[in-house]
Amino acid sequence: MRVPTQQVDTKRPFKEALPGYKENRGEVDLNLPCKDGQCRPTKWIKQMDGGKVAGYTKDDSPGDLPLIADLYAPKEYYNDNNDDPVRALPGWFISTLGGSGTTFATICRAFDQLTVHNWSFVAKIDHYHAMDEQCQSLCSQIDLLEQEIQTAQME
Repeated sequence: MRVPTQQVDTKRPFKEALPGYKENRGEVDLNLPCKDGQCRPTKWIKQMDGGKVAGYTKDDSPGDLPLIADLYAPKEYYNDNNDDPVRALPGWFISTLGGSGTTFATICRAFDQLTVHNWSFVAKIDHYHAMDEQCQSLCSQIDLLEQEIQTAQME
């Protein structure tokens, strides 16, 4: 007895999002390189850990592998004039990023509720928070080493 299998045309573009993917409605500002050497906008996206996104263009098909890229906040969102250097973040915002887990969770929820939900901003915030925690951990280790040096010098 032969079990029927569903044939998937690996050459035809996707008609709908793959499991775990969704249609890009502005969450990601990313152009993907294509086989013809040009770049095309990302049509299907999947948010990944570590500030990364997996994506397909409208021309990709089930036989293609997704492109995985880092997320970066687009320059035009935080700099009105492309000729000027990027402005510094306000002090209150930096304090919030380096604050407690509750404060950080609050700012992440606020970004999720923005009208234009851009995954790049959230990835940037996550990256900054991870770097800040790492910096605090290194500072604590340095303090302990300095205390050990002072103790050793006293003996």
